[in-house]
Amino acid sequence: MSYTVILPTLNESGHIVNLIKDIGSVLSELKQKYEIIIVDDNSSDGTIDLVRKIGKEKPEVQLFVRENKKKNLAKSINLGIQKSKYENIIWMDADFQHPPENIKLFHNYQEKFDLIIFSRFLKDSTRYFDDNISKKKTNEPQSIFFNKLCRSLLYKDITDYTSGFICIKKKIFENYILKGYYGDYFINLIIYSRLKNYSIIELPFADKARSSGYGKTAPEFSFRYLVVCLNYILSLLQNYFKKKLKVL
Repeated sequence: MSYTVILPTLNESGHIVNLIKDIGSVLSELKQKYEIIIVDDNSSDGTIDLVRKIGKEKPEVQLFVRENKKKNLAKSINLGIQKSKYENIIWMDADFQHPPENIKLFHNYQEKFDLIIFSRFLKDSTRYFDDNISKKKTNEPQSIFFNKLCRSLLYKDITDYTSGFICIKKKIFENYILKGYYGDYFINLIIYSRLKNYSIIELPFADKARSSGYGKTAPEFSFRYLVVCLNYILSLLQNYFKKKLKVL
């Protein structure tokens, strides 16, 4: 088997070198062909230069910079998919919240399932703030509530509709591109995949606190955060009717 790992980045200089190294170590240990594609939204903190330096030494590391374009997580991942060459595509956060060692679990399940999703909300999952509630992000209660709402209106056997830590077959994108802004793209993908009868499994995991820097989504209540929330709600309603009508 072979893997393309897509890392959407924005100002990740504090940890991107170690993350690439750890991902490479895991896939080398599994003895798999792989590539790591970094899609950067025009970072200003030196991330781009760091990745370019790694790419000169490691041909399996590729960098694509979305210069002069509006920041959009779904479009960054779409570009990575477009540039990918392997049959299993993984994308994950570039800040160590998604532990690279969990890629080994993707490998254990990839022959049986089209989509493997790490869920923050399964019974055996643990959160980064479980031992220290003061680390809990402002938007966590909204995220938890929204996923419960998705589960009640969409599919009860899916618990994390905004995961962003996934291994998926490239064949799914032969006639589909990710649609959305931030987490709403993931809801759209789940509904599309379920209506197309692709096989899906969720796995528990222990998410981590961000290694350094700041997240891509708004960490506090602001106009931008309200726009993100509105996109989530609109996506939920659209997909609710798609599910009811069974149309794409």
